[in-house]
Amino acid sequence: MPLNAPVLQPEKGTMSRHLFAILLSLFAAVASSGIFLDSLFHQYALVEIAASVVTGFQVFFLSSAIADLLEKKNKISNRRNSWVIVFTIFLFAFYSFTRYFH
Repeated sequence: MPLNAPVLQPEKGTMSRHLFAILLSLFAAVASSGIFLDSLFHQYALVEIAASVVTGFQVFFLSSAIADLLEKKNKISNRRNSWVIVFTIFLFAFYSFTRYFH
């Protein structure tokens, strides 16, 4: 690397965006795990299956967000954050619908 080469500095606020993505994914994983345990206790079979699949996705998204932080990526995946929110809302709605009509 030449002596006069510009050093790439991370954008300001990148760390806070990484932390937001990690906390968002962590909250979603905990929420879907809680829904899984509650549906297991109340024996809602379809909700159990959906919750276990969504929990797997949420843990994958959480590990991906942590990897982005460790690799010091400058750009945060907005698509991943959107899917985290969509899956969590879907699971909560499905659980609420099942509890209401059971």
